[in-house]
Amino acid sequence: EYARRLTEETWINIILSTGHYLEDFIDPAVLHQTPEAIAEGPIRDLTVGIDGSGMKVGIIGEITWSYPGPREKELKSWEGMCIAARRTGATVSTHPSHGEQQIPQAEYLLLHGIAPERIVIGHIEFYLSDPSLKKLLGMGLYLGLDMIGKKSGWGDEYRADTVRKIKRWGCLDQLLLSMDLCRKDDLRSAGGYGYAYLFESFIPMLEKRGITGDEIDRMLRKNPEKALASVPSRTDA
Repeated sequence: EYARRLTEETWINIILSTGHYLEDFIDPAVLHQTPEAIAEGPIRDLTVGIDGSGMKVGIIGEITWSYPGPREKELKSWEGMCIAARRTGATVSTHPSHGEQQIPQAEYLLLHGIAPERIVIGHIEFYLSDPSLKKLLGMGLYLGLDMIGKKSGWGDEYRADTVRKIKRWGCLDQLLLSMDLCRKDDLRSAGGYGYAYLFESFIPMLEKRGITGDEIDRMLRKNPEKALASVPSRTDA
């Protein structure tokens, strides 16, 4: 209801998500359900709405599994999320818990029938070598450079260099830019970097590296429009 009120009062396009995260956050009942039964919740969220509110979600994710590999509840959850994605056409967003998990997660989704243009592999600024980045790009899916502003990892200069590198490879059409702003102390009012950081600080870093306005627009607007093409319209919601 809060998301609905924000949308109505500000016309900010809030896209809600559905799905399961790490094992500790998954209902133990999942162990006793079939993947088809697990899929029913996300399918309902995507096609009918959340808890009778009529507010439909627009993406599955970010789904993840533990390191070094998925635990039992996580694996059953992924099976269910894949069924939901296939039946609804929804995009699936992922989170790597540790190490170069992005490639096995991408391979799992592709093996389970998710179209590459409906996959967003998250947090690519962590762990990935150039050969791994190129392998993921070769699969035809989207990559999320999505922790902009975070001091963890290699930092924003490295992230900007990664954008320039992906441009050199001719793959900017597969890149999505965003910030994993997820805590109250990330807000500018609490001394954090805030929602405007990407526009006020990170884009100038890209411009210094020769990234053009059209290319920035592609990553911030055109690519998300394609990646989230299954999102219900405001009238649908």
